[in-house]
Amino acid sequence: MAEIRIIGREERDEAVRLSNRTFRSPEQSSMGTAFPQVFSPELGQSYGVFEDGRLAAFMGLVPTVVKLGSASVHAMQLGSVCTAEEYRGRNYASSLLEKVIAHADRAGAALLLVSGGRGLYRRAGCHPYGRSDLFELTPASIGEGGVCPDGAACRELAAEDWFHLHRLASARRVRHDASLAELAVLLEAKAWASILGLSHRVVLAERGGLPLAFAVIGVPHDPADRAKPARLIEWGGDPDAASMLIAESVGRFGLARLTVPLPWHDRELAAALRPLSEEVKPEADRHTVKILNPERLVGQLMPYLMETQAHYAIDFSLRGLPEGGATLYLGGRTAEISGEELVSLFFDPDGMSSLDADFRRELAGLLPVPLPYEKGLNYV
Repeated sequence: MAEIRIIGREERDEAVRLSNRTFRSPEQSSMGTAFPQVFSPELGQSYGVFEDGRLAAFMGLVPTVVKLGSASVHAMQLGSVCTAEEYRGRNYASSLLEKVIAHADRAGAALLLVSGGRGLYRRAGCHPYGRSDLFELTPASIGEGGVCPDGAACRELAAEDWFHLHRLASARRVRHDASLAELAVLLEAKAWASILGLSHRVVLAERGGLPLAFAVIGVPHDPADRAKPARLIEWGGDPDAASMLIAESVGRFGLARLTVPLPWHDRELAAALRPLSEEVKPEADRHTVKILNPERLVGQLMPYLMETQAHYAIDFSLRGLPEGGATLYLGGRTAEISGEELVSLFFDPDGMSSLDADFRRELAGLLPVPLPYEKGLNYV
């Protein structure tokens, strides 16, 4: 009989091997190297299905604190979902996901962030959210804009820069919270970059010896492989300085093309990069999220909502419904919406909604709420 439970310290290597067989090719780094938090015995969050003492299926679960202004939203990131070939077709993934969702809820998470959009997740109440655009920079599109401005210098990360790097990363209004040491681990792990076959290069823009912005650029392992597009993995600091730094990286690393994904709320950087881009197109793949507890989500978000629009925030609340939807309360108004509408209302700039125009107009002062772009340093 199959047993579903958190994997033990001694079973970590078996989980890594299963994930490697499922997701990695021989030339890629191990999943244990690229996703250390997923297989962390210290965190001890990931689940497995065991049959006759063997790991048949696995789900990686990583706790994270999402910072939105002064608010701290507790979330779980789900990834590295796999079933050994000989055990497929036994509905293990669905049973495992049910256990993982219950665990995340008991742990006090408000959100489950999922690195996939399979029917498995949709059936469990996870829904796509957000909107991102892909900016394409080339040497031709950048032109003379691909140099650091007068009075500034662009350079690669040095050993003395860690305090500066952490300060800039921590100043992002929307981010995954990370200590200086955790930031270093994520930069070394290269989670999303390793999937794309890229390596990290970290660059900074500074003026008068003070770093203004940083960017983590995923560049091809082989400089001669110019056909493979590079990609912005992470950035922080002043948006104008960051745009010049990102553009300067094209020439610095000899890139034929640099893809810069930006979520809808990174408006200042988007505005600065638009004149330097050859093309801007919507990103086809959307992230997926499950709201585990609507009341808990509003409670954890309240400091951000009060900063955004205190007049509406003090009268705003949610009450979850059995099938994943919720009842909304705002200023004497009430309305029931589905789980899919709830996710869209909270996290989509063009959210779907059955609410009347007056209700939507009042909610627009509070929602949507930005979430960090998931295909970056914190990808799971």
